[in-house]
Amino acid sequence: MNRLMLMTSPRSNPACAGASRRRRQRGVVAILVGLSMTVMVAFVGLALDLGKLYVVKTELQNSADACALAAAQALTGANGQQLAISEAAGLAVAARHKVLFQAHPVTTQANHSVEFSGAINGDYKGKNGLSVNEALGMRFARCTLSLAEIDTWFIQVLNVLPGIHIGQQQVNAQAVATLQGGQSACAVPVAVCTDAVTLATPIGTWLEGTLGPTNLQDLTGSFKWVDFTPPNGGAKELAEILKGDGACDLPTVGTQVGQPGNVASLANEWNSRFGIYQANVIGVAPDRSGFAYTEVAESWPQKFNAFADFSSKRSNSTPYQGDALTGLNTRGTLMTAAELNQNGRDRRLMVAPVVQCEDFETSQTAPVVSWACVFLLHPINNSSGGNHGTPATGATRMYLEYRGSAGDLASPCVSNGLPGASSGNGPLVTALVK
Repeated sequence: MNRLMLMTSPRSNPACAGASRRRRQRGVVAILVGLSMTVMVAFVGLALDLGKLYVVKTELQNSADACALAAAQALTGANGQQLAISEAAGLAVAARHKVLFQAHPVTTQANHSVEFSGAINGDYKGKNGLSVNEALGMRFARCTLSLAEIDTWFIQVLNVLPGIHIGQQQVNAQAVATLQGGQSACAVPVAVCTDAVTLATPIGTWLEGTLGPTNLQDLTGSFKWVDFTPPNGGAKELAEILKGDGACDLPTVGTQVGQPGNVASLANEWNSRFGIYQANVIGVAPDRSGFAYTEVAESWPQKFNAFADFSSKRSNSTPYQGDALTGLNTRGTLMTAAELNQNGRDRRLMVAPVVQCEDFETSQTAPVVSWACVFLLHPINNSSGGNHGTPATGATRMYLEYRGSAGDLASPCVSNGLPGASSGNGPLVTALVK
């Protein structure tokens, strides 16, 4: 009887044993599938939720950037209330932005979201509690924005695992801005006389100057050669300025500039801007047009507003028309229209200091009063001579065309910049720096 029971026991039945194993295997597979699904959902959720947070971060960073740029606009150092003005501008601009797929407005905090420092890596503080002198020294605006309690979509499925807790998320964004030079302000080494560019002087007026007689008492005309670093420099420094972009490290108003005397030897360097070349100026960039304007009938006898014509000449890269039509004696190799088009830059519109030229009668220097925009009209003679005029243009005299104050928004020199600080880095504009 016992032997019969052992023979019929389920444990000894192969069919029953296989069914049991299959049940156990199905249980293990179910667990593995469940774990795999959890991991797959976690990975999908991670991709989707990180994408969501990335979008929020981008939106919030745009808001912080705009906030910092708006705040920095007021940091001119000219108003004791500049921090209050700066913060109000920054907060107002930030509040106009929305985040979380443009569904939620940005929240800001007074005296915290916008902070200030005198140096880019300095200690940033809110506007409250600062003295007027401290406030005036602040040059950098930092905007710090955040968005908390951001719900995730799928990644929280990992919370089913032991020791893991994923809740709502927070995103932060920060930006720093300041006022910097917008362009590189560069000047031609001549100074315009104050009595030649009064408020009544029409734009387009031709200013006549001399090429630099050795006797300073005999200086006449509406502009003079000047040295920006007296008593250093002289003709050699001016030659380098003319071959380069100009004098780009410009002094502020009130700084003394000097009169270097006879610099008629600068013809090669000056004429290179017109695409007229001697051996010592090969490779120097010309303007996009070398077309010249003198008072002779074949050139521009009206002696007024040649810039209007020059605009069309420049668009066609018109080269210098030759000495026979200008009355000059340039004695150089001319660049072709194709060469001007390929190599030309803005080389005939420049800023120039305005000074009291009478000061040169008793001193070697004169203070900068303001800055003018001038148009270089023509080359100068490489040696004495010339076919027209008494005395001939380009032999002992030259002309510049007055295009108004360099600070005038309608001035073509705006693209060249205007001295805004001792470094002469052009008009101050807001710029992100961090």
